[in-house]
Amino acid sequence: MRPYPVLVMLLLLVVQWGCSQTVLVPVSPRMDLKNYGTFGLVQFASNSDPAINSYATQQFQEQVQGAYPGTAILELGNRETVLAAVGAGQLDAEAITKIGQKYGVSAVFLGDITYSEPTTNFRIGDITKLHGGVRSEVRGDLSTKLMETKSGASVWSSSAWATRQIGSVSLSTKGGVNATVGDANPRKAMVPALIYHVTEDFRPKFVRQKVQQ
Repeated sequence: MRPYPVLVMLLLLVVQWGCSQTVLVPVSPRMDLKNYGTFGLVQFASNSDPAINSYATQQFQEQVQGAYPGTAILELGNRETVLAAVGAGQLDAEAITKIGQKYGVSAVFLGDITYSEPTTNFRIGDITKLHGGVRSEVRGDLSTKLMETKSGASVWSSSAWATRQIGSVSLSTKGGVNATVGDANPRKAMVPALIYHVTEDFRPKFVRQKVQQ
């Protein structure tokens, strides 16, 4: 018998034995929301259309309540409505305190999405063979925070970014011209990924630990 198959089998046995001596242990979320009462949620703002703002807010609420079932979240509406209700001009510490007093919430979630203008990248692989391509994409940056209404202080913040392709065109002497169309609405398409990443602090994680013999 050739030695290589035997070595491979031995290696697999060692790996399997090593894995059998470990277990997955849950690690508590970095941000514990259980000590809060009712949360206020101001509709997320963006430099896109209102439908994106509403969709991002809904996605965020689903992720928070998915991580902490039964969490009470009061939807407060968009920023203009909330600020007008408390007689404030911006969402500073004083305004957050007034929001807590008016709506009876212990903390308020805020979020902003900033989309870039579409960018186009040109790539030329070999000019003599007419090989290259063009790719257009848009980037989104999401920043979120949680502010206590008693003090107006920020107690948690997180950010994430993502890109989505708008379209691309490739050119080669063998394949000719190939065009690819990206998402119909790339700004909306990246929202779930952005929300998932910023809410990671609310979800427990699992780490592998060795079993004590």
